[in-house]
Amino acid sequence: MNASRTLISRFVPKPFLMRLGAGVLILNLFVLLTGVVSLRQSLRNHQDRAITTAQNLTLVLDHFVVDTISKADLAVWAVKDEVERDAVDPTSSHRDRDAFLRRQHERVPGLMALRTTDTEGLIDHSSGPETGPRVSLADQEYFIRLRDAPEAGLVISKPLVCKLTGTWVIVLARRLERPNHGFAGIALAQIGVDQLDRVFSALDVGRHGSVALRDLDLGLISRYPKPARAGTAIGEKVVSQELMTFTHSGRSSGIYRARTPFDHVQRTFSFRRVSDQPFYLLVGLAEQDYLRGWWWEVLLEFIEVGLFIGLTLAVFWLIRRTWLRQQATLGNLERLLGEVKTLGGMLPICSHCKKIRDDKGYWNQIEAYLNEHTEAEFTHGICPDCAKEVFPLSSGRHRTM
Repeated sequence: MNASRTLISRFVPKPFLMRLGAGVLILNLFVLLTGVVSLRQSLRNHQDRAITTAQNLTLVLDHFVVDTISKADLAVWAVKDEVERDAVDPTSSHRDRDAFLRRQHERVPGLMALRTTDTEGLIDHSSGPETGPRVSLADQEYFIRLRDAPEAGLVISKPLVCKLTGTWVIVLARRLERPNHGFAGIALAQIGVDQLDRVFSALDVGRHGSVALRDLDLGLISRYPKPARAGTAIGEKVVSQELMTFTHSGRSSGIYRARTPFDHVQRTFSFRRVSDQPFYLLVGLAEQDYLRGWWWEVLLEFIEVGLFIGLTLAVFWLIRRTWLRQQATLGNLERLLGEVKTLGGMLPICSHCKKIRDDKGYWNQIEAYLNEHTEAEFTHGICPDCAKEVFPLSSGRHRTM
């Protein structure tokens, strides 16, 4: 048995099997590497599309916010001009000022209200239907700033609760002046925060995406969606460290990836300072949304590569088994052939004594020649015809010598 195994191993072409195995390994590694490179490229494509989408949405929202504020400011300018013109003309009447405010309001449907105050901060005219005691705005920061700083121009407040309606609003206000440039009150327009919420909710940012508008101190003004968790209330400043770093860098726009502190969702954010306005816009697309298609690609690629590797390994195993069987068969045949010695060619033999002449010219007995050149062994006996000739007086029986 050991001799047989030695013969078989001698005939197994180990370099061939090693080359075959190395070829299969290299092929599988190449397919695996190709799959990894393809998935990495696909991942970058998905990320680039998400970045492009987020940037486009921030541009759209930037135009919307700027347009909304510009229209509101034009209405405030119109009210300011009307009030200051009345102050110059002593014959003018103030009885139609509320009607004028309503007409201006109708031209800017995005506004919640147009109002004016006197020097004490009491609301004296309004485009809204509010009735009741006059409300004072003297304690509001924007009123104090416009009263004390004639050069302030347009002042935009942080989100605050309207004293008349109880809703969250942003106030855009300008100073009213007398002919001698003395303080005569303010003209203001109110934009409802809920209007921003409706616009944000109309954007397609995915199931886990978000849109937010923040002031320059990163206080929240509006956000979609509004989960009932800490950090989403108006005015809250719960933000990621990445956003803090971005704002401190002084950059007006850019892209960053962060996990939002209050909902722990990983998003790719497009960050933008609203043009010439005290706001930041942030559009975040969740990785679990825009990478969902990519994860399906990973699964399909994994299945395809796994099937290919399994197929090549199965083929390699079959080839190896078949080859080993063939080599074992060849080894057995070689072993059997090694046990058999054959004679070939023309053998000179004496026609009388039947001796065979070898290659050296010597005449040998036929049994000696065959014994030397084959594995056969001879025993001597006598045939019946020779027995009659050699032993004519015997009964014809003979024994093997």
